Amino acid sequence: MDEKPAIEVPETLGEEIGGQGKAYFDDVVIDNILDALLELSAAVWTYHDRVTVLETVLAEKGIEVSGAIEAHVPEPEEIARREKERMALVNRVFGAFLRRPTPRGPAGLAAQPQTGDDT
Repeated sequence: MDEKPAIEVPETLGEEIGGQGKAYFDDVVIDNILDALLELSAAVWTYHDRVTVLETVLAEKGIEVSGAIEAHVPEPEEIARREKERMALVNRVFGAFLRRPTPRGPAGLAAQPQTGDDT
């Protein structure tokens, strides 16, 4: 399971927004960096592995693709699809940075802006 172990969060750090997340260290910021690094490493390896397999399969069939890849000019539809895929990768890799410490306890609640009408 990916359950975060219960740890003492310093009062000054606060609680996380957006879920438990994984805990590697006592500092949520370091955890966010590590999550992003792990996600990026997994993505890089997956893409590298798939490209290597694809090039090998094509070469076994007598198709040399290196020159064609270098000469490829994408159509607008492909550019749009790749932009969407790129943004999905960016969101997966850097989404960990969306977890933020929030104020805890009565002092933290008092510091939050009021949203109601005080009249």
